[in-house]
Amino acid sequence: MVHLAVTGLSHRFGRQQVLRGLDLTMAAGECVVLFGDNGSGKSTLLTLLSTRFAMQKGRYLLNGLDSADSGAEIRERLVFVSHNSHLYGHLTPVENLLFFADLRRLQCSDELLRETVSAVGLGKFADRPTRWFSAGMKKRLTLARVLLAKPALLLLDEPYSALDSQGVEWLNSMLNDFLAGGGMIVMASHDPQRVAALKHRPKFLQKGSLFDSKESANC
Repeated sequence: MVHLAVTGLSHRFGRQQVLRGLDLTMAAGECVVLFGDNGSGKSTLLTLLSTRFAMQKGRYLLNGLDSADSGAEIRERLVFVSHNSHLYGHLTPVENLLFFADLRRLQCSDELLRETVSAVGLGKFADRPTRWFSAGMKKRLTLARVLLAKPALLLLDEPYSALDSQGVEWLNSMLNDFLAGGGMIVMASHDPQRVAALKHRPKFLQKGSLFDSKESANC
């Protein structure tokens, strides 16, 4: 059963055509990894799937909801982890997650918030301001939102950046658990080695078009 369907998606910025007639379908438990050169449109596609950009041409359905008239409902069913952590430096990990939970209207006890912080390996830093955190620690805390929200769709833009080898192993374990629970992932990456531990379908963006293989993209 298809839970995500994109048909005829095209997008431009001014005169620059970024995406050209993309089609993509996914079922529960599937992961699609987008590969492509810088500027190929990977981040643009993720942003469109997050509904932060309005659709210019094409159709996007998530769990039967059409982005044309159900953007708010779609946003409640996904989490987008981009390059920006969107953390508040003066707040602790627990306070940052509480703020996120309030925005999503999630009922979370202090105990659950602390358990979530511990689950991403930051338990001993739960009450420290995040301004002092390393980039890898901030990435872990950003991904902790996924554990709270339990979205249908997870959008990831270069999620392995700033993570050491231990962090990469932890992330792949977390993502595999997410997929096993029926979640869907669309990820932009430039690192096939780190993503190899995930069962995924590679897709290649070239000149605004989506291909199933690198060889096809280079034709």
